Amino acid sequence: MIVLNPLRQNRKKLRRNVKSDFAAKLAPRKNSFFSGAVLLLFLFHFINCYSSKGLGYQGNPLFGWLGGGATEKKIDTMQIFQRYPDFIADSYEFPAGGKYGEGYYIAQKFGVENPKFGYRFHLGEDWNYVGGGDSDYGAPVYSISNGIVSVIADYGGGWGKVVRVIHKHPVPETKNQFYYFEALYAHLYTIEVEPGQMVKKGEWIASIGDAGGAYPSHLHFELRTVSGAPLGGGYSFSTDGFFSPTKFLIAQVSKEKAIHEDQFGPAAVEKPATAP
Repeated sequence: MIVLNPLRQNRKKLRRNVKSDFAAKLAPRKNSFFSGAVLLLFLFHFINCYSSKGLGYQGNPLFGWLGGGATEKKIDTMQIFQRYPDFIADSYEFPAGGKYGEGYYIAQKFGVENPKFGYRFHLGEDWNYVGGGDSDYGAPVYSISNGIVSVIADYGGGWGKVVRVIHKHPVPETKNQFYYFEALYAHLYTIEVEPGQMVKKGEWIASIGDAGGAYPSHLHFELRTVSGAPLGGGYSFSTDGFFSPTKFLIAQVSKEKAIHEDQFGPAAVEKPATAP
């Protein structure tokens, strides 16, 4: 016959009671912490997405690009520009469709309010092939001018793969004066360049994608006055620090060929044939 030690049994019972008391005390704290975390997340989403005109679409890149698994490679381009002072952006072409952007239209212009993103302004342009749908998936993306690649990345979420290029542009009607600006190409399928690479006007730097299936394929294209600024969300309540890509490029390219902004309007989209 086995005789159990009463003292040992009492210790076990005491441990069980202590654990039960501790769990009972902890439960409200767990619930309180969970409720607080949920509230903070809601407030963060509400504050950042809300405008006087309504809530933003939940697929907003302001949140999507922050997803885990993002990769980024970057370099300071200023030392390279100093080493090659004559490497300047003295002529331009469009980022898709060749020198004059032929066969492409702008599905969403710079500076338009988008209700899906809380009526924020679009900070770039969305370039599509006139065939519509995903007909431009994998099509070439070209550097608009001579420049140096500063960043290549795959942010996932609403951004997908991104290339950023810094350009050194002559100040009009001056001698040996320049300013720097940045071109950003997003939602890419492939990236064909590396940080620090000197690219020439018209060089194939990437291909059009759909941000990993987040959208129908297109090129999101931005021009930024501040090089190396935070990525942002593609939409904002202010367009400060950004400028219209097409207006800028037309001003440059029109020195060689007359181009009007209407050339890139939605009317350029091919319509399916109908029975006579």
